[in-house]
Amino acid sequence: MTNLVHKSGLSDAEWMQRSLDGARSDPIGMWQMVRAGREGFGLSGAPLEDFVQRFITEMITGGAEPIVGDDAAEFGWISADRPGGSPKETAEALVEEWTRSGVDPDVDGVWFAFPQVWK
Repeated sequence: MTNLVHKSGLSDAEWMQRSLDGARSDPIGMWQMVRAGREGFGLSGAPLEDFVQRFITEMITGGAEPIVGDDAAEFGWISADRPGGSPKETAEALVEEWTRSGVDPDVDGVWFAFPQVWK
């Protein structure tokens, strides 16, 4: 982790851990990660990309899975295609896809949650 401090006073490590804990009951969207980095931690450019990559890696390593909304699914979610093999490779691929698109993720994008939330 780094020494980033959110405007609320939480460190980036604390913020990510609280988000991981929250993903046990509610999905956490990639759009929320970008927003937290940009608005909460004051990041942009490469530092923002690094923050989001670390955030995704922490979520997957901690047990949350990438998911996307699907109205046809029993609980409204399905497993997202997971590019890469390791959590870090998946995070790198998702951040690369985001930055290549030139558009921030939105609510229709990738979310992260524990299986009990979406299965």
